[in-house]
Amino acid sequence: MNKASGSFVFITALLTVLPFVIANNPSAIKQFTPSLKTQPIFNVYATPVSIFKADSSFSASLSTPSSSNDPVVNAKVDIASAYLNTHYGIALNSIKIADAYIDEASGIAHVYAKQMIDGIEVANGLANVNIDKSNRIISSSQSFIRNANNSSSNKRRSLTSSGSLVARAGVDNSLRTALKSLADYVNSSISDKQLQSVVVAAQSSLASGEPGFMLGGVPSDVAVKESVTAQQMLIQKSDGSVAPVWHMILEQKDHWWSAHVNLQTGEVEAINDWVSRLEAYRVYPKDILSPQEGSRQLIVDPASADASPKGWVADSATTAGNNVWAQNNPSGKYSWKNNYRPTANNHTFDYPLDLSLNPAKYVDASITQLFYTVNVMHDLSFAYGFTEAAGNFQDVNYSGQGSGGDYIVAFAQDGSGTDNANFATPPDGQNGIMRMYTWTMTVPNRDGDLEQDIVAHEYTHGISNRLTGGPSNTDCLYDGEAGGMGEGWSDTVANIMRIKPSYTHSTNMILGDYVYGENIRMYPYSTDMTVNPQTFAYLDKLQYKEVHSIGEVWATVLYELVWNLIDATGAICNIYEKDLSKGNCLALQIILDAMKLQPCNPTFIQARDAIVQAEANLTGGKYQCQLWKAFAKRGMGPQASDSSGKHKEDYSVSGKC
Repeated sequence: MNKASGSFVFITALLTVLPFVIANNPSAIKQFTPSLKTQPIFNVYATPVSIFKADSSFSASLSTPSSSNDPVVNAKVDIASAYLNTHYGIALNSIKIADAYIDEASGIAHVYAKQMIDGIEVANGLANVNIDKSNRIISSSQSFIRNANNSSSNKRRSLTSSGSLVARAGVDNSLRTALKSLADYVNSSISDKQLQSVVVAAQSSLASGEPGFMLGGVPSDVAVKESVTAQQMLIQKSDGSVAPVWHMILEQKDHWWSAHVNLQTGEVEAINDWVSRLEAYRVYPKDILSPQEGSRQLIVDPASADASPKGWVADSATTAGNNVWAQNNPSGKYSWKNNYRPTANNHTFDYPLDLSLNPAKYVDASITQLFYTVNVMHDLSFAYGFTEAAGNFQDVNYSGQGSGGDYIVAFAQDGSGTDNANFATPPDGQNGIMRMYTWTMTVPNRDGDLEQDIVAHEYTHGISNRLTGGPSNTDCLYDGEAGGMGEGWSDTVANIMRIKPSYTHSTNMILGDYVYGENIRMYPYSTDMTVNPQTFAYLDKLQYKEVHSIGEVWATVLYELVWNLIDATGAICNIYEKDLSKGNCLALQIILDAMKLQPCNPTFIQARDAIVQAEANLTGGKYQCQLWKAFAKRGMGPQASDSSGKHKEDYSVSGKC
């Protein structure tokens, strides 16, 4: 934790197309991505745009037609494809549908597409189209390569054909070179002898569902599973050129790298870590916010019938259920299935907790608390739209939508570190990984598993990563403003969950006072400008170039928004009862809805516009003025901009207000 800067170490690793300066020191394992010459185009329509209903020829022309069995979803895919073709001039055979679903609460369809060139995916060629109940386009975004040549065939270019990108170098040698380059970049070492022992095998389907290669026999200190996967892709660079790359997935004990390595030069073009790290957050379950605010209670049948219809443990007698497997991990190793978990044959997980002892003495209570909190977050976020179709974390998806098999693996009292926590967010269908550590700032030490906002903050990264850009793409919130907003959303959800009926617009909030003893942010969250002066232009300050500092600004703006909605509705809800007539419940719904609307790698301005649109979709614009007043108070009025490289503030509100 860096208290001097008001932030704490927290790695958020997701592919983005924001401009970024690549560090000269690879030993820092600086995550970076290629940039586009322009930001992704994001169009929000004041009046929804009608698109003619596409016929079956559109589906037939798509590189990857929708795999949905729902004809309504397929119809939305056709409309989105027709729109991308007619509005942006994107050829149908260059569109691959990645995800498509209809939000049950709003009725809005979200269609996410990727660019294909001769059957090869462009890693950062992304598009999303949002369609209302009347089949009208309400917003869209795209970052496709302009004027890309694409053959008339949708067939993937063979990796072994004479015209292949890697035929001359040889697939095996190209992959070994890429693996060596990637291992060196992340400060792992693999000798030439070890490299020659790596076995390359073609795979008909990787975790992504696409064909690729498995590199086996990789040393375990380089890859915990002793294997690395690779898929051929293209990537657009900051100078406008397109590079052939291997998209390599390298899983290590404390990292889960998603890297793009130049297929011709071996250079690491982009690298992202699906692990997010944290040092001081708490989540607040129900009305007890921390060990210092009250006593534990025996909560009976807390599972939501909608989100967890078979309960949290179902047929299990331990802390391994459909939404999360929680276990002790003192060794800090990767494996989890055979790790220790408390057993309760009667499904009553009731264990002593003596905070005067070191955490290892009450590990059963810690595991139970972690299991409970992660499940609370699952059920809460499900109610507000982080459903199976939207990419939530579940082993079995009861609706049959989305990809299952991805319950969260939660390690309590993880021995691989202290004073920290981390959460990895791979795409839908792959397990989220959470590591919780003990804290050494007090005697005896304190256990992060008991700090509920730590768990909530981390879980919210999983929400924002999977809702932005679609559930199969968790590379949309990485660095810069997008990564900072990821931190800000996590703070905001924790703040919303903390709000009590006695709180008012003038209530200030600080985070981290249990494990850290004081506020871990530079300023308390407050609507009082003398208490928290942060505004949009603060992003131009040198100390606001790191994601946590950026996140403070975004969460401060959203704090204003939440209280404006509470004041306008005149009521504070029980957040778990989802009463959208009350401000804090309404705010949480709008924020999650907006994540689904915004483009991959959003800016503050684009995320602002998505929030305004989400409120209009939900209430018909009833609270537009409350939103604009919140944004304007912190310099993000209608005329605010960042197009010149500087953050130009605007303190005016919409003319209708």
